This record gives sequence, structure tokens and C-alpha cells, in this order.
Amino acid sequence: MTEAPDGGAAGLVVLFDVDDTLLDGGGVKAAIGEGVGAAFGAAETRRFWREYEAARGERGHADVGEAMRRFARGRGGGVLAALAEAVYGVAFAALLYPGALEAIAHARTLGTPAVLSDGDPRFQRHKIRAAGIEAAAGGRVLVCAHKERELDEVRARWPARRYAILDDRPRILAAVKDALGAGVATIHVAQGPHAGEAASPPPDLRLASIGEFASIGGEALRAAAGAA
Repeated sequence: MTEAPDGGAAGLVVLFDVDDTLLDGGGVKAAIGEGVGAAFGAAETRRFWREYEAARGERGHADVGEAMRRFARGRGGGVLAALAEAVYGVAFAALLYPGALEAIAHARTLGTPAVLSDGDPRFQRHKIRAAGIEAAAGGRVLVCAHKERELDEVRARWPARRYAILDDRPRILAAVKDALGAGVATIHVAQGPHAGEAASPPPDLRLASIGEFASIGGEALRAAAGAA
């Protein structure tokens, strides 16, 4: 059931991206690099990132698990265990952007918060849980390879009269707007490497940081979505 103050089974669902929206993606990558470097050295760290980029190029999305398997292939179980400790042992909660969990808490005053993330399911779920995002969102988490292709699943899991989606990538927001049309408010959180990118249609709202979401009210979201 929705927690929306305007009642009903589906007033508003607020969808949060994770990397570079709630969580500092560059900081996560740097922390992983430090852990891999401490375990294996600089040259092997470069090799790990080459495997990471190769896997991402082939699969069309980040896949940390596949990069780990490629790095450790033929080198014994001890290598994979040490690599997993370096990758999964990152202090993810320390890499949340200021105001990230407060933004999710604010969404609970407007409707129902949920997390819509893409990437390697196992690593993403671990990261989301370890950072405290899953608990803040009441356990509502969907991880998929390409979120813009899973909107039917989103609507089946969390049916609503209106949606709002926060993401750092204008391209994703444009695809969601094209698919859902009126009734969805697209919000560009302009932080991270995609801050200056443009897309058509443009986002309905633009925030300089995730912390600014706490100042957005329900009326503003309804107006942005073009919904009565």
C-alpha cells in the first residue's frame, strides 16, 4: 500500500536511481580501485579495470561480477575471494551524497519511494543494502540491466496514478517520459559525469544536487508531470 497522504493504493511513486544520484559513483570506483590495488598492486588494478570496461562494452551495462570472474579466471579461488573482499568491502554508506537518505524520507511524505537501478544485480543489491538505501526505501528495490526497458515491471510492482523519477542521466529520463507520457515527472539530478548532458524531451525539473529534492512539494511534482 502507498504511504501517500492523498490516499488510495497508488497516489505517487517516487523512483530513485542510485549511482551518481544517491551514491557517488566516482567515489565508489575510486574505493574499489584502492582495495584492488592494496590486494594486487597497481598493474593488476589496471587489468581489473580493463576487464570491467570490456564486460561493460559487451553487455551494455556495468557488470562488476563479470569483471571479477574474468580477472580471477584460471588463478585459483583465493584470488576471487581477495577480490570480492576488496570490491564488496567498500564503506558504501560513507559515499552517499549529502541529503540522499533525507530525499528518500521526503518522498515518503509525498507518496511511496522505490529504487530503480541498473547494473550487475548482485553487486547493485549489495551496494544498495550496505549504503542504507534499501532500508530507507522500505525494501522496494528493482535492479535490471536497462531500466528504461522495464517500465512495465515497474508499473506491475508499484502501480500508481503518478510517478516521479530522479536520475543523473537525461537520456534515461527522456526514455521514461516517452514511454509513460503525462503522469510522470522526470527530475534530472545534475551531479556526476552526466551533469551537463542534454536530451529530448528535456527533464521536467532540474536539481543541482539530490539534497535539493527535500524542497520539492507534491504540487510541483503534479505540475511537472502534467497530471491533474
